[in-house]
Amino acid sequence: MRPGQNFCTECGGVLVPDARFCGHCGHPVEGKIPAGSPAVIRTDTPLHPTVTQGAAISGGPERIIGIVPFLEQGLISVIHYTLLVTPQRLIFCSWNPDTDEKMSEADDDVMEESCNIEETLDEIAHFRAKDWTSGPWQRYLSMPIDAIAAGAPGSITIPMTGIVWAEIACETRTSTQDSLSIEMVGHRHKFDLMYSQGSYLFNLLQPFLGDRVRITD
Repeated sequence: MRPGQNFCTECGGVLVPDARFCGHCGHPVEGKIPAGSPAVIRTDTPLHPTVTQGAAISGGPERIIGIVPFLEQGLISVIHYTLLVTPQRLIFCSWNPDTDEKMSEADDDVMEESCNIEETLDEIAHFRAKDWTSGPWQRYLSMPIDAIAAGAPGSITIPMTGIVWAEIACETRTSTQDSLSIEMVGHRHKFDLMYSQGSYLFNLLQPFLGDRVRITD
């Protein structure tokens, strides 16, 4: 990878700062993106061999092009999700911290990172630059996509074509908790992104949703 590039030369997927491997296809990164560099989508190269910019594929094998861990719903009875993004759909795969030891330990590790940073603005900057391409959530890459949600009760699957609009609201001063709202015909979903992952998620969604997704501060 040439200095300054922040997309995978193999699949065109977005790379995060200091990533050693592409989180979408696993291709080695030949050089690192400096921490703090904004993620940028190439507009001249599709993110998937059968995907054009801003459009979901109509055929071909479905594959995961991005994973966002640590989403939540609810205040008292919290539901934990890992978001899998494919060109056709969003799969909010539920996981139980009481039974999923690896994800629970990973969540504890990220929380410890958070607690070790005194200033909120520094904490937000840290997580915006964090490499989310390694962790127990990568296990989904080796699983049949249709079996993922089926094996996790309470999971939510949203087809890209069913999304009227999506909005990502980023906290910029007081918290690392961003949010994702998805409007469908007759229904709205809302999720909390626990570790300033809003910009990362926007870069995953924008090529497929186009102007149906927006990001706000």
